[in-house]
Amino acid sequence: MKAAVLRAPRDLKIEDVPVPEADYGEVLVRIKSTAICGTDISFYEGKTEVDYPRILGHESAGEVVETGDGVNRLKKGDRVVLCPAYYCGSCVACLEGKTGICENGGLLGREFDGTYAEYVAVPEKMALKLPDSISLEEATTFIVLTTATYAQRKIDIFANHSVAIVGEGPAGLMHTQLAKLNGADPVIGISRSQWKIDLAVDKYGADYTFNENVVENVMELTGGRGVDYVIECVGKAVTLNQATELVRPGGTIVSFGITPPQIDGFKSYALYYKDISLIGSRAMQPVDWPLSIDLAAKGKIDLGSIITHRIPLDDLEEGFEMMNDRSKKVLRIIVEI
Repeated sequence: MKAAVLRAPRDLKIEDVPVPEADYGEVLVRIKSTAICGTDISFYEGKTEVDYPRILGHESAGEVVETGDGVNRLKKGDRVVLCPAYYCGSCVACLEGKTGICENGGLLGREFDGTYAEYVAVPEKMALKLPDSISLEEATTFIVLTTATYAQRKIDIFANHSVAIVGEGPAGLMHTQLAKLNGADPVIGISRSQWKIDLAVDKYGADYTFNENVVENVMELTGGRGVDYVIECVGKAVTLNQATELVRPGGTIVSFGITPPQIDGFKSYALYYKDISLIGSRAMQPVDWPLSIDLAAKGKIDLGSIITHRIPLDDLEEGFEMMNDRSKKVLRIIVEI
């Protein structure tokens, strides 16, 4: 089968490799659509270590073509979206329901061969059956939606809570939809890109958007109080500092964007002075999959509008370059396999 194999940082080639087998409790999935994530680019550039050689990719959907012994929920021909996070189900974190931080877990495309390939074999519990109303291409966005669902479950937004979303990329747009769906009012979208905040209003329900004089505008909008929640989707010191200015005293910041190992320049004094809660969020929990699939099946969440480009597997490195090029209007690139 064809697969994108990373053998060292920036040493990526499309190679012919053996088709994996479905072992006990596993299903073999023919990948039809997979998306480019910033995490994949981090692996490609060597910013995050992987065990080489490694087939990259983790945001995907396809069709079951083979089932191993012990599989009882899925059958050949089922359309599925893949949970990319392996979890053991028996460590302390898993028993607490925190499978995203499983002590024995890993990620497709990092510890385990991923989905920039024609086929992948995964445990049955990692393949979620899709309703006919959701296309395989749209289903790749569930990885974004499930992580946003988990993060918002941690803060429990109520009706009329004010929420600011900092960074209106794919994750920020999912958070914007969810916050509005959960009853937040107002929902404020913040981005440097005008086209992204236009999309946040036109497609995803933001009540207000700002791309300049952000703190001043939000304070005026909230009568000088600040917002109840800030969901920071960028992961940089400048936007985390902005979040501490936007949030009201006693409010909550969700650090959703993946930060570097050390955040130089983060002004942490506001955590004490304003008595702010700072919450991290990693991956998702099993319950977030049926919740998210049901939201999309009922038409309450738009999965497809963030898809802006489609490329073949052979052009994967070009896709990585497109994602890093801020001059291009790129939100989500689908790799067609």
